Amino acid sequence: MEERQSGEGGNIGKAVDVTNEVSSTKKRKLSVSRSPQMDALKTIYASLGGPEWTRQDNWLFNDHECCEWQGITFKGDNVKMLELSQNNLRGCLDDPILVDAFAKLGPTLEQLWISENAITGNLPAIFADELLFPHLSILDVGSNQLRGSLHPAFAKRATPFAWFDTSGNQLTSYYRYNSSNNDHGEASVGGGGPTSSPLPHVHVAPSLLTKPQCTDLVDLAIHHTEANGGWTMDRHKAYKTTDIDIAICGDKLLDTCNDHLRTTILPLMARLFEFSLVDLAIEDLFLARYSAVKGQQSMLSKHTDDSELSFVITLNDGFKGGGTRFIDDDTTVAPNCGAGVFFCGNRLHSGVEVVEGDRYILAGFVRVYPSTTEGFAKLDCLLKQTKG
Repeated sequence: MEERQSGEGGNIGKAVDVTNEVSSTKKRKLSVSRSPQMDALKTIYASLGGPEWTRQDNWLFNDHECCEWQGITFKGDNVKMLELSQNNLRGCLDDPILVDAFAKLGPTLEQLWISENAITGNLPAIFADELLFPHLSILDVGSNQLRGSLHPAFAKRATPFAWFDTSGNQLTSYYRYNSSNNDHGEASVGGGGPTSSPLPHVHVAPSLLTKPQCTDLVDLAIHHTEANGGWTMDRHKAYKTTDIDIAICGDKLLDTCNDHLRTTILPLMARLFEFSLVDLAIEDLFLARYSAVKGQQSMLSKHTDDSELSFVITLNDGFKGGGTRFIDDDTTVAPNCGAGVFFCGNRLHSGVEVVEGDRYILAGFVRVYPSTTEGFAKLDCLLKQTKG
């Protein structure tokens, strides 16, 4: 049995058996040679550069013996699994023709492995639809060239995937600007209010969110923890935080955060660091709690973030201590409720100890994917200037 393990940064699922388990009759033929599923397989082959695949044994060679086509596992006369990873697949995954082909496999497909190829486009929302794909438990699209926002449906599935890996792409669970939605009328360059810069490349927006907006986020987070077994404390391996992952919360909390990203946070970050809006993508967004209560996490030791840009937004008041300390400059930035701090992730910093009450923050790690030569040069210069 071959076992799959999720790569670094992926969404980890359990080990699974991907042995080619074509049933007892290896020479079994499809009962209908021109079935919709066979037509779908041919479309997938044609749309993803089949003639150039690394492994394509028997594909299209004999309609009646497609059970022998490389990488396909059947259950009865229906496709159960496609295993086409590391196979030089090339094409646009959200091409309507290709989406329709996968939909025809949907009623019986249980596993789809297409990682480590050169597939472009976005991840179609249909793969999250449990009516179209009632048995799909494994979806691995890691290490391709996919780009864009994951549809909220992936976070709202009633039955989570046993394995779901999107790492190694430019996909985000959050709102992302692209060439078609980069509307400057909606994303005002003045969004976020006035800012100050206490240190080079460290920016503070004192009125980023209103107090009611902050209270709403905290209330939603607490409601989520009460309904889902509490706060998580092991998502970040090296520097663990007491938090919740906004991506898996779904519903109103995810929608509210996406609205703030769209209207305020991303436009302000693009303006402050002089990048195009389309170059920015949220990789991780979490709401964290620091508490002075004995036995609870009250601070975070010095570290760097695994991101080009980061931000921290204070969501409440009524506590003492707290803030972000920039180690090399020996400077602590501790803004009031509703204020945001924006900085480069490679800057050495820490979370200052909370000595009274609870402190809630919304923290985000932001990837920069330059779309122009100028953008690449700007990012390179910024990272060199801020490296801890």
